[in-house]
Amino acid sequence: MSKRIGQACICLLAALLLAGCTYSDSLRVNEIRSVWGPSGHKPAPVPVFYATDREPDGAGGFSLHWGGVPRCGSANVAVTDALSPPTPDPTLVPIACDGEAAMKAFAGEVAAAARARHCNRVLLIVHGYNVSFRSALLHGAQNARDTQWHCATLLLNWSSEAKFNRYVADVARSGYAVPLLAALLRNLKAQGMEAEILSHSLGARIALIATDSLCRDREVSVGEFILTAADISVEKDNDDFGKLLDRAKPCTRRFTIYASRNDLALILSENVHGGIPRAGLVPGYDMRYAGPQVDVVDATDAPADEAGHAYFIFSYEMAKDIMWLLSGASMAERAAPDGPHTLDCRDWQDSLCAAGGGRYSLRVARSRRPDFTTTLLRDILPITPVQ
Repeated sequence: MSKRIGQACICLLAALLLAGCTYSDSLRVNEIRSVWGPSGHKPAPVPVFYATDREPDGAGGFSLHWGGVPRCGSANVAVTDALSPPTPDPTLVPIACDGEAAMKAFAGEVAAAARARHCNRVLLIVHGYNVSFRSALLHGAQNARDTQWHCATLLLNWSSEAKFNRYVADVARSGYAVPLLAALLRNLKAQGMEAEILSHSLGARIALIATDSLCRDREVSVGEFILTAADISVEKDNDDFGKLLDRAKPCTRRFTIYASRNDLALILSENVHGGIPRAGLVPGYDMRYAGPQVDVVDATDAPADEAGHAYFIFSYEMAKDIMWLLSGASMAERAAPDGPHTLDCRDWQDSLCAAGGGRYSLRVARSRRPDFTTTLLRDILPITPVQ
């Protein structure tokens, strides 16, 4: 009993530390910046389409509440670099998408934007827990800018309450967005578009379930399916993540799983879920999924936010690897010394890199890896379940 109380106190301490950083997204107005330094010229704004199930806030944006019907639009988002002054928030241009005909027309506008750039691909971003509409939109543009994505970009923004202490509510709200994402995927395919999905945290759950719901009838085609910090159960005898992967494989070209042992948010999620491991937390565990259609990358060393959870938007190492991933490069090509060298390959359970096996990890300079405090919390939190 005393041991269980001690573990609960440790988790509470970690939660307080994160809360002390004003970790609720709705309580702060962040400056969203590129992970890259000054380029010497002012970059053009990034066009981003969005689809959300949030309620309008009456001031031209969206509230923290679920609205029950889809609302779509577009925005040209200026993404500043690390040293330039912040840019104003973009103006939203509404586009009707409520109803079958309206959704078809909206997908047509997204497809037209892609074709205007001489491609038939859409980067579809699905964000995670504790994210407001504003942050999701600006970070979506940042993702496109930092990975040098040149085709159309579409954000699926679900009604996260954007509060650190509302995780359980966010889990419920995430499920409401599955039909909206499924409708987007179905209509994009009808327009001849291939979706490249970049999902994070609870967004990985939304994306996998929506893909699965269509894949049974071969209704959707996904090219690259990126799962960063996936907050999905990988329980030994009841492996939700493995089942969802298997069900989505027939209509997905390649999955890439990024996982980090430094992810404090997933450590706390594991405890909230009664000690059930999360797919984005244990890179070694995820190696069971590796194969011809599934790649696994250890992102433990990636720079990140206070919780070590959003490394895909804080790390230029990660942005560069995703850029090459989206171009179709294999892990071996990305790890080659004469290639982009965004990954390192390390021997793993007698599978040697020289023989084409091994464990791939994000290539990060030692000076940019997580500090001692983060590493210490990583080591002491995941002891046994706190229920």
